[in-house]
Amino acid sequence: MAFGLALALALPAHAAKPQRILSMNQCTDLLLLQLVPKARIAGVTYLARDGSAALFPGAADGVPVNYGTPEDIIKFRPDLILTGDFSLAVTRRLAHEVGAPLVEVKSTRTFDDVRQNLRQVGAAVGEPARAEALVRELDARLAGLAAQRPARPNRVVVWDGGATVPGSETFANQIIRTAGAVNIAAEPGGLYTGFDVERLLVARPDALLSAGGARPLLQNDEARHRVVRRLFAGRRIAYPEVAFNCGLPQSAKAAVDIRRQLDALPPGTAR
Repeated sequence: MAFGLALALALPAHAAKPQRILSMNQCTDLLLLQLVPKARIAGVTYLARDGSAALFPGAADGVPVNYGTPEDIIKFRPDLILTGDFSLAVTRRLAHEVGAPLVEVKSTRTFDDVRQNLRQVGAAVGEPARAEALVRELDARLAGLAAQRPARPNRVVVWDGGATVPGSETFANQIIRTAGAVNIAAEPGGLYTGFDVERLLVARPDALLSAGGARPLLQNDEARHRVVRRLFAGRRIAYPEVAFNCGLPQSAKAAVDIRRQLDALPPGTAR
């Protein structure tokens, strides 16, 4: 919040809102699309349409696409650039050359980060009131979850057949905890941890959180193994992957949806 406030105070009251905003990161794409009309967006990344289709279909339709390269800065000639927190030195240099402020939005690990990023981007694009409205929506959903904690937290793991799964220091783990569940892969201090099919069968979580195996990867074959299908029949909970990877207002909705699906699990465990 401090960055957003400082940026807002640094701008004159009469300063024009940026009209050619270029987003060079999928997460900033999805924040930007919720904060300003399409007419003020010079471009979003090629990943924006897939991300928006999962959360708010049609939001990115008709918006020009970039590929996150420094050359895109020259092509689009933006008056504001939004990136993640790993932008290249050449990106910073070209932004300076075209006279466009560069706003780097940090990766998300907590819902406090979501609030901070919303306010940061809202201030940069000249829409602090819209950002605050989205923060209020986020907080309302989180308050609803906190007010009704489950009597017995379900044991879950984010698992699509891969050898690694999100651990304790990930935003995915924060969403799971907010939903009132326990991420059994959340070992102290870990971003990602090994969790192969053998470990899954020993741990026997109450449910698997799955992005649906949309990508045709060999690792997804394990998720379709007959033993896994039998043990977790009716115990696979779908989640929007982009809401786990990016800190968005919809990340709170993902937690609400997970809670609802956990509450609807059949009695017993995956035994």
